Amino acid sequence: MAKRRLLTAVPRVGEGWVEALVLPVLGLLLGWMVSPKDPLLVYQPFPWLLLIPLLIALRYEFMPALLSIAVLGTVFFWHAYPMDTTIEYAAGFLLVALIAGEYAGYWARQEQGKVLQEEIASTRLHQLTDDLYTTQISLDRLEQSLLYQPVSVRSVLGELRGRIAETRGEVDSRLAQNFLYFLNQLSGVQIASFYRLGNGDAPELLASFGATKEWYGDDRIWKNAVKTCKSQTLADLEITQIQHYISVHVYKDGRGQCHVLAIEDLSFFSISKENLQVIEVVFQYLCRFGDSYRKGLEILELWPDCPAEFAADFIQLQSLCQDVPRSGIVLNYTFRACDASERIIEKLQRLRRGMDLLWIHRVANTVQVIVLLPFAGTAAAEGHYVRMQSEIQQCYSHDWEEGFLQYRLFPIGEESVQVQVRRFLDMGTVAE
Repeated sequence: MAKRRLLTAVPRVGEGWVEALVLPVLGLLLGWMVSPKDPLLVYQPFPWLLLIPLLIALRYEFMPALLSIAVLGTVFFWHAYPMDTTIEYAAGFLLVALIAGEYAGYWARQEQGKVLQEEIASTRLHQLTDDLYTTQISLDRLEQSLLYQPVSVRSVLGELRGRIAETRGEVDSRLAQNFLYFLNQLSGVQIASFYRLGNGDAPELLASFGATKEWYGDDRIWKNAVKTCKSQTLADLEITQIQHYISVHVYKDGRGQCHVLAIEDLSFFSISKENLQVIEVVFQYLCRFGDSYRKGLEILELWPDCPAEFAADFIQLQSLCQDVPRSGIVLNYTFRACDASERIIEKLQRLRRGMDLLWIHRVANTVQVIVLLPFAGTAAAEGHYVRMQSEIQQCYSHDWEEGFLQYRLFPIGEESVQVQVRRFLDMGTVAE
């Protein structure tokens, strides 16, 4: 993540230095042509050359604007101006550049913060969509497989997530092979290959299922999918005849590495747009979970019971604090370890809304329900507590009185991730 730039930060090559040299020279030439006795146009009704450092400062911040002022100041070496005029206009130009540069820096930091917020919100939206669609698929497939051993999407994805935890977020050959077998049971995939795409020309084959052919990089679907880093199917490209692949599914992780699932054949009744969408959702879910697990390793290595999505989002929000004043807040509900608390916790999980993430942390005789609220403030956190308390007391009023101990608020800050996690876990510790 890009760090906050200071007012005096030196821009990189191409960030305004050319304009800072060329525009003042052109301005002086134009001023000399208009008024040879006053090339800076300081005696005109409006100081037009002041616009040059102003515009450069607004676009490239302070340092290039300072260079443009220095170029304009060279006029004092070859044209005589009164001393009071020289000092007055030099101070005025410098003050304008400082104000405009500070405003440009503030605006750039605000824009950067908004981009990061949108990125996190987009990631969470994809995860929520995948969760919803996966649940729907699981129910449909359960009905269809009553005559055979039922294949539950939820149970299989649970096994895949366990394998990802063993590999510390990496998709290896064994995991890829299990995933292809699962797709055969779920979506009728007959022939498919799972690749890792690096910097070389040919991808690395991790696993294959069925009588796969040699990798064919000239296939139109493959070329479009890899070029755009976006999954493609026959229907997307309006191809009427199968050349090599029916669909190619691509996921690019946070390290810039691509995983590619290439489908060569499906059972006859499985070739449909809906089924290809099922494959896409499950593939993206698997890869995204592995990506989230890697990002959250700093937390997961110390607290294995923490969900990977919670850890990944918390680390992203902590990084975001460097650019925005408030990126989120953590709520810690503490309950006694008893049956009443288990019923309350189950209700809390059902009441989870939007981008909220839950972590169930059990310590000694207490259970902590930790809720991560991205982009929320104290008022939103208080509202969350009031809503939870009201909803649960309507159904389990006696359980709430028996099991609930306390709740605490913890705003996410710029301190290290481990320090903050330990702090809000310690906040949930109560003395009986």
